[in-house]
Amino acid sequence: MAWHDETKIIGEKVAVKNEKDHGVITRIDYERELVYVLFPKMREVAYPYPAALEQGYLIIKFSKK
Repeated sequence: MAWHDETKIIGEKVAVKNEKDHGVITRIDYERELVYVLFPKMREVAYPYPAALEQGYLIIKFSKK
């Protein structure tokens, strides 16, 4: 995935395995290789990046723009 494609996923909704609510990707930390997902009630969780996307743990629900 090119860098310009990676920045487009910030702000997108994601479905996460073992979570009942959808979340929103808030940021990507390239140095620590983490992607942060914000859930309802302001709970933010970090997932390994890009492994979580490649293994299907995070499923992006692209919005129509």
